[in-house]
Amino acid sequence: MDKAHYTTVEEQVEYGLETIPEDLMVSVPLRDLMFVFETMGELNRFFHQPLNWQTLADVKAFMGARDSGALHLIRECYYRKLRDLLPADIEKGLDSDRFDNPDLPHYYKPKAD
Repeated sequence: MDKAHYTTVEEQVEYGLETIPEDLMVSVPLRDLMFVFETMGELNRFFHQPLNWQTLADVKAFMGARDSGALHLIRECYYRKLRDLLPADIEKGLDSDRFDNPDLPHYYKPKAD
């Protein structure tokens, strides 16, 4: 029997955030912020309507690949638009697993055959 504890997506995202002071601010170029905002909006537009993702093929077509589609936009947000805006101590925290939940996300749980 699998004894591992698996987390929700929310638990993965929120892990370690309480270690950041609420009043700590960063400056973000508006164009980059709008790129991230529009990317999140497009993800929301697709996933909020289950009719858009009835098959795995629907999801694969939307997600695309490293250089096209939603996956390309997500990678652009993560690696180019936001990563360099993080303060040095937060960057170190990312490198030292400060924000990595020690439990695996639920989608790592082995599937029953």
